[in-house]
Amino acid sequence: MQNEKTIIDAIRSGRAYEKFKEMVRTQYGSLEYIDNVEKFPVAKNIIPVYSTDGGFVQRIDADVVGSIARYLGAGRMENNSEINRTAGIELKKKMGDEVKSGDILAYIHTDDDTKVMGATQNLKEAFQLSPKQVAVKSKVLEVI
Repeated sequence: MQNEKTIIDAIRSGRAYEKFKEMVRTQYGSLEYIDNVEKFPVAKNIIPVYSTDGGFVQRIDADVVGSIARYLGAGRMENNSEINRTAGIELKKKMGDEVKSGDILAYIHTDDDTKVMGATQNLKEAFQLSPKQVAVKSKVLEVI
């Protein structure tokens, strides 16, 4: 619990953000976009993916999500392919979350109108819902 409090304090006080910026500077990165996130390019289409069912998120198939992101242009389909830095998937629900029919599961970011329908349906299917509340395993592997 003490570590959790320390982390939350570092985030709230801004120390974590300043440490992040220090790491970027140390690696000769530019702070231009970090200090001005509105400079990041945005996809032409940002499409919500709605749940048609209710329940609790039991599983999200990361392979499917990754494949869809690559298909949208966020990764390379071939070695010489360009990466579209505006393409990707923004997950709004995580494992254990309650979902009602009509809730937004994720957003698809793409410049390619022809890829929206297939990506939407496949992304919806990547979410496996359970009617019962799901116990989410701790992400802590070992306590020292």
